[in-house]
Amino acid sequence: MNQHTLINAALFQLAWFAAVLGGSLAACAAGALLLWHAAARGNLRADCTIGAICAALGLGLDTTWIYLAALDYDHAVVAPPWIVVLWAAVGVSLNHSLAFFLQRPGLGAMLSALAAPCSYWAGAALGGVVIASAGWLAVIALTWFAVFYVLFSRVVPLINHFWEVEDAARN
Repeated sequence: MNQHTLINAALFQLAWFAAVLGGSLAACAAGALLLWHAAARGNLRADCTIGAICAALGLGLDTTWIYLAALDYDHAVVAPPWIVVLWAAVGVSLNHSLAFFLQRPGLGAMLSALAAPCSYWAGAALGGVVIASAGWLAVIALTWFAVFYVLFSRVVPLINHFWEVEDAARN
């Protein structure tokens, strides 16, 4: 594992804690650090595209889980900004600390499905969210499996290819 991968992983963990403990402003600050690191690596356009897609997915999924009464973010009616920024941070990590899974999408999806309940449970333990029941964590895990399988196997490679072709056309 190279230094770049470790820095990205550490910045993602910082973003997670900043989002859960510090809210939206802290999440945005930590997310900006992730973007700065991506820019330094030369992947900014692809990473921003993937981050935006993941932010939209997170907004949609977490809002759906609010409406299904699976999750409660302090009585919010839509996913709060900090969780959307956290989803974007995951997206920015897909080409970096999580890039290993681009060649192993099944493994990446499986580990994402295992990590999701842990992340939500830890967030609940820190007061960021209330989870209605353990059964909902299983639903979230299955959803993450499907979402991350598609991200690792199709979406991220397609976006990376698009920006590579775009860059080649400009040169």
